[in-house]
Amino acid sequence: MTSQSDMVAEYEKLVELEEQYTERIQTCIKLLGDAFNIIAAKAGALSMDSVKEAAYYLHSTEIELNHVLYYIRLEKSILTNKLEIETK
Repeated sequence: MTSQSDMVAEYEKLVELEEQYTERIQTCIKLLGDAFNIIAAKAGALSMDSVKEAAYYLHSTEIELNHVLYYIRLEKSILTNKLEIETK
């Protein structure tokens, strides 16, 4: 059985990971916004295949990060429940 102090340490680790992944997702969103602005302003001077590919990879990265964040939040919720049960 895992001790309460181990669970608290794991919870703190999950909180830190959640913050890191949230920040990374926000960075992807900002970069995509910048990419869309560049496309709108300079589409005629850029290779659209390259632009689309770059935007696709930014979006794919955002999706992957969101997927990991989902599991971090799920584990954090389960751990929160275990901690609440043990403190009752």
